[in-house]
Amino acid sequence: MLTGTARTGDPLAPEIVPSDHCVKRFRERMPIRTPGLAEVVDALIETLESAVITRHPPAWAVTDRPTPLWAITSDLAFPLTPTSDPGRFLATTCLRR
Repeated sequence: MLTGTARTGDPLAPEIVPSDHCVKRFRERMPIRTPGLAEVVDALIETLESAVITRHPPAWAVTDRPTPLWAITSDLAFPLTPTSDPGRFLATTCLRR
């Protein structure tokens, strides 16, 4: 699945690529009901680009996997895992408050 790249402007995680699992979870957790993938991916990229990048998860995000960085909005959290490309991170899932 081709998803695109979010460019955050944040030096901690300048680029974020959502995993297929992240796209699926984002669609399940957001009110996007349009058939197809394009609208979901566009909304996800926009959400990741506007998120705050931090080293700490929000108190409401429960995960059993440690992750070095998080992209956080008011209602969503995305654990970020480094890729082999410096400055590029993989958003592994989408958690909702």
